[in-house]
Amino acid sequence: MTQIYDTGCCVYVYFGFVSAGLQDPVRVYTEVEDEARETVLATGGSLSHHHGIGKIRKKFIRGAIGDFSIDVLKRLKQQIDPKNIFAANNLI
Repeated sequence: MTQIYDTGCCVYVYFGFVSAGLQDPVRVYTEVEDEARETVLATGGSLSHHHGIGKIRKKFIRGAIGDFSIDVLKRLKQQIDPKNIFAANNLI
């Protein structure tokens, strides 16, 4: 646990595995990361922290902040970055 916020804590998950013989090591990584993230969120942890959400965790954003907040973020992004050049597709 690296940071604690009003909305929860940030837990870093580091792991390594031997990918030799795995047909799809990215899928294996994704399954482990997703399971860990779901557990963190289910127990009151935060989706992320000062580094942002990013492409890997963005699939969890709707469950973490809800539809209204997603709409606000989309509208804000459209106003400040109409050409979608800043952090394109990293959050919503």
